[in-house]
Amino acid sequence: MSNRRTVYLQGDIAKHITKTDSRFLDVPPDYKVQPGDLLYIRISSLDEQSSSFLNNESQYTTMASNAMSASLLGYRTNSDGSINYPFIGRIYVAGLTVQDITSKIETAVSRYVEHSSAIVKLLNDNITVVGEVRSPGRFPLNSEQISVIEAIGMAGDMTDFGNRKRVRLIRKQGGEPKIIVMDTTKDSLLFSDYYYIQPGDIVYVEPKRSKKWSFYSVPVSLSLSIISTSALLYTIIIDD
Repeated sequence: MSNRRTVYLQGDIAKHITKTDSRFLDVPPDYKVQPGDLLYIRISSLDEQSSSFLNNESQYTTMASNAMSASLLGYRTNSDGSINYPFIGRIYVAGLTVQDITSKIETAVSRYVEHSSAIVKLLNDNITVVGEVRSPGRFPLNSEQISVIEAIGMAGDMTDFGNRKRVRLIRKQGGEPKIIVMDTTKDSLLFSDYYYIQPGDIVYVEPKRSKKWSFYSVPVSLSLSIISTSALLYTIIIDD
């Protein structure tokens, strides 16, 4: 197998870079919350007793001791794009970044608690990598800037049968799934709008056509038996 089919990001990057084109250095756009997303929200102030009525203190202890319970204790974004926050009521968060939601909640809470601040985090910030990778699965996003190459690396890199020219990125946009096919062997991927992963993305590495004809799909003992028999027959024919 030639290197042209196995090496990532081939080419001369300098050819793509101009004085006005440095997109690959830019920070990816902030993720905007969508219906179905799960948010962690906590209010704090100088006087914790004053803000405690907006927080269920027991829930944070539970979350710390059992990470699986986080999905039950967070605030799920409704189909209309809102969350129902205790004492505050409906707050519309769909289409906003986490930073925007933090500011919006702080403004709403300031009517009840002075000198207060909010902590907002996205709980469902995971990606899924499947297909021809060594360790497929679901992985948490520990950084706001993870590329599709890094996502594949989190899954142990591609197997020998992974098609580096056809990597599918499945992303939900506007409530509908969108599929983008990427060629990871080309350095032009660095300039793609889909180079960076977003929460909820699915990366699927297609198999190569050669997989169905691979030597590994044939039992080794059978292969050796065929070779031995062929050699024996050839010897008999030659001797005759």
